[in-house]
Amino acid sequence: MRSVYKIIVLCFVLVSCVNSHKNNTLTSIETESAEDRIAMLKREIVSKSEFYDAEFLLFNVNGFTNSRITSIPGPSSWDYQFAIKVEQLEVKHWIADFTKIDAKEYTSDWTNSLVIHRKQNWEIKSTPEVYKREESNTFIIIYQKEGIVFKRILGE
Repeated sequence: MRSVYKIIVLCFVLVSCVNSHKNNTLTSIETESAEDRIAMLKREIVSKSEFYDAEFLLFNVNGFTNSRITSIPGPSSWDYQFAIKVEQLEVKHWIADFTKIDAKEYTSDWTNSLVIHRKQNWEIKSTPEVYKREESNTFIIIYQKEGIVFKRILGE
């Protein structure tokens, strides 16, 4: 009886690990519709306001909302990168609990690769402002005039 129990547990763990590795990255690259990209991203983040376009590359070692049915949570590790377009007056909601830092202190190379495949939707002409949440690895880069918010959340 103990052997049967061990085999069942082992099978469950193996299936959970396989499922979580297949579903640990979520990207907007192949999603043409802005409405679909927005809906996908809203399922995975806490939204501070409405937004009308989105691009994202999300990594979560434990998978995402639609892939956690059979998975056993493991150690946490994530890297969420996303860009959203909001009304100019809504930008302030995204940086409410952040501190402005010198833009030279933070590398923003990831922002270009995030939006390159639909670059025409993300034209930027203003100077960026960079913000950091105290005691965390969360950064926001805003382009106030364009209403563009880039956010990166790193966690372990």
